Parts: sequence; C-alpha cells; structure tokens
Amino acid sequence: MTGVAGDPASCSRVGGSLRRLAASLRTEGRAVDDVVARRRDEPRPGAVVVRALRRADALGDASGAAAQELDRVGSALQDHAADLAEAVADARGLEARAHAAGLQVVDGKVSPAWGVSGLADVAATADREQVRAQLQGELDQLRHVLAARRQRLASTVAASTTVLARHADGLRR
Repeated sequence: MTGVAGDPASCSRVGGSLRRLAASLRTEGRAVDDVVARRRDEPRPGAVVVRALRRADALGDASGAAAQELDRVGSALQDHAADLAEAVADARGLEARAHAAGLQVVDGKVSPAWGVSGLADVAATADREQVRAQLQGELDQLRHVLAARRQRLASTVAASTTVLARHADGLRR
C-alpha cells in the first residue's frame, strides 16, 4: 500500500483537456468577435442591435475569462501531476527501503512487518526502530510537501471559481 495517494496520469490528462478546451474557446471567441465587429461598422444600428452588441461584448469578456481560467487551472493540474508523480516515486522508494528493513508502510505509518523477522535481538530491534523513525520522518515530510502542493492547487481552483462566478453573474443581468 502506497504512502502517497493520487493518480498523476489522470491529473495530467484532465489538465491537458482543460488547456485544449481553452484554446478551442479562444478560437471560437475570435470568430464571434469578427462577426460582432462587422455589425458595429453598420451606420445607425437599431436599439435591438445595440443591446445585442452589448450582450455580445459581455459574452466575449466572459468567454475570454473562461478560456484564461481553463488554461490556468489546466496548467496548475499539469504542474500538480508532475509534483504528484515525483512524490509517488519517492514514496515507492521509501517503501522499498522499509521492506528491506523488515518494515511496512500502511496508511502513512511505517511499522514493523507482521511475522517473525529473525532472532530476538535487542540491538537489532533498536536499529530497526531507528530506521523506522527515520523513514517515518521522511514519509511525513513527503506527505507534508504534497499536502502544501495540493493546497496550492485548491487555491488556484477556488480563485478560478470566483472569477468564473463573477462573469456568470454578470451575464445573468
């Protein structure tokens, strides 16, 4: 059982999908902007056209913000995927070292493996406890760093949600 939870490949894939969606939204937004720009060039547009152009401007701003936020969150997910992949690799290496020392990693805790591990020897038990404490410290540090990186990702998503909610509210008015 791994000491670090997460799927870096899925994070990276979702991040890439969001970034592709952002690029597509930008491309489609430019096409809409071109059509709106041609309508602005008409002399004396009617009141309905003026209102529609204002709504089109608001929609253009919102779609631009959505593209920017999709790209930002997608990039953050891809960065997190790289961090997570590194953490998973480090955790696997730590687990291999623990196993070689007669220890196991379960639910973030390094503990003696079940079963008979040799002769009863106070010195060997003390050495194994020292290795266990060292590995536990490394695992705790690894999990702490990863938690901070997850918090950074969560903050990015929360900020993006706020921006998108503000634009959605503006479109409802």
